[in-house]
Amino acid sequence: MEEDVNTEEVEETSTEEEASASEKTVPYDRFKEINEQKKAAEQERDSLKQKTETLTPEQQKEKQAKDYLRGLTKEVLAEEKKAAKDAETQEQKKFEEEVSDILIVNTEVNKEEFLKFIEDNSDKYGITSVKGAMSLYKDLGKVKSETAEETKERLAKKPNLPKGEGLKAETPPDDSNKTYEQITEEAVLEAEKGRK
Repeated sequence: MEEDVNTEEVEETSTEEEASASEKTVPYDRFKEINEQKKAAEQERDSLKQKTETLTPEQQKEKQAKDYLRGLTKEVLAEEKKAAKDAETQEQKKFEEEVSDILIVNTEVNKEEFLKFIEDNSDKYGITSVKGAMSLYKDLGKVKSETAEETKERLAKKPNLPKGEGLKAETPPDDSNKTYEQITEEAVLEAEKGRK
């Protein structure tokens, strides 16, 4: 079986060599035809390039108009971006002034905590002004502190233990000063009373 395998490998390599040899040689007529087609395509490409480079006066005017409009559009967009940036800067300054003014009045409020509160909850509570945000911040803080105090008070109270609803057990009399004999006599007398 080993010999069969080796002969197959030899046959495969010889057919690959023959195929590669036949691919390398091209008939001259076919080469000449393909080469002429290539040159013709290159000439056509070059002539189309020249046509697009030379524009008619009407096309030149149209191109100039487009370039002019493109330049105007860029200028307008740049002005709008600058105006939007300036408006945002002014709005930020106004916001910072309002925050500092309200924090001057409310000195007990931490600035970082208040700004974080506004950032986190402005959409949730529909906060539109710094004054409204401060009143909401205080109200929520008040509710939070009241809840904490109530919880502390509830935890400080003794728990209510369940009470039995059946017969109340009487506490037995103190018999620490009695002897064993006295206690048994009393128990016997009580038992006799219970039988009668």
